[in-house]
Amino acid sequence: MKVLITGSGSYIGRNIKAWLENTDEFIVDELDMENPDWINYDFRPYDTVIHVAAIVHRKNKIPWSTYYKVNTILPYKVAKKARESHVEQFVFFSSMAVYGQGKKLPMGNIIDEKTKLIPKNHYGRSKLAAEIKIQKLSTQDFKISILRPSNIYGYGCPGNYISSFVKLVRLTPVIPVIYRDCKQGLLYIDNLCSFIYQLIVDRKEGVFHPQDGEGISTFELISEIADLTHKKVVYSSILGKIISYFHKVPLVIKIFGGVSYSRSLSKRPYNNYSTVDFKNGLMKTISTPKNDTEKP
Repeated sequence: MKVLITGSGSYIGRNIKAWLENTDEFIVDELDMENPDWINYDFRPYDTVIHVAAIVHRKNKIPWSTYYKVNTILPYKVAKKARESHVEQFVFFSSMAVYGQGKKLPMGNIIDEKTKLIPKNHYGRSKLAAEIKIQKLSTQDFKISILRPSNIYGYGCPGNYISSFVKLVRLTPVIPVIYRDCKQGLLYIDNLCSFIYQLIVDRKEGVFHPQDGEGISTFELISEIADLTHKKVVYSSILGKIISYFHKVPLVIKIFGGVSYSRSLSKRPYNNYSTVDFKNGLMKTISTPKNDTEKP
């Protein structure tokens, strides 16, 4: 099978390319979408196009027009060209941000089938707008697959969720015992690649929410990091009780809160794509060289 990744050099695209090529079943090419000549590229040899190019949510102000141009209009044009070139499947990377849901305490925020799509920033709005436009291109011969992955992590991942907690464990000798049932949704990069592999082999269409299990609490996360880095720590229930009094403080919510997908969402349509468990994924994230990619 021939796969084209539209958006070159991205963390996700680079890992998908390496993972698929390791199966010896795929030829994978990347296309630079910053070059306006992409419109002249021949899509006809490809079975699947995977679109990863995007502007992510940033703290500095970027106008809506830029988000709309890059995150909505560009993927729509790519999908339309793919359909006109008789490509069989278009995979679009959307985001959990289309729900507009943030972290919560004490039990965490669980997104399920009843959660409404109410994005709260330009990034989420532009991704949802793209989903709506792209889905209209779907035909019996042109399958649309939309991914809203949970928080992706892995070695070298930009904005890595894990890295901030590694720094926290290095700085503190005490781990508060608190909010053990409040889960943050995570997805290890190899497990994402495994999901993509099954998705394009089976030509599955629809909207998907890949996530590793039910997520993990901050307590579990920092405990595992301490164990893997051989950091001597003390577990304190008293400190946990003190922190619980500040459960409405944004910093406490940011550190200990969680947002994740329900099992019913994340297991659809596969429940066996998590080939790397959390402990091994965490260990690889902390210590694995960038070019290490497992075969499925």
